[in-house]
Amino acid sequence: MSQITLRDLPVSLEREIRREAERRGLSLNKTIIGILEQGLGHSPATNKKRDLSALAGTWDDAALSEFRESTSVFETIDSEIWQP
Repeated sequence: MSQITLRDLPVSLEREIRREAERRGLSLNKTIIGILEQGLGHSPATNKKRDLSALAGTWDDAALSEFRESTSVFETIDSEIWQP
């Protein structure tokens, strides 16, 4: 494997890389390699989520209102088919 030396790395970028390394629980070297691979399209994202968290909080008031209006029918009990 070869080595590359970076000079004049902005302090803010260094801090961000160090935070990312800590977040990933990896060394600086592995974190930088991962970021480069990801950015150049050589590997899939390392933290691919398999849930819907990316959608959380994405509805605006109009979408929420439409959803509530569209689903309000489910709040009504049909007494012909449901008797206690």
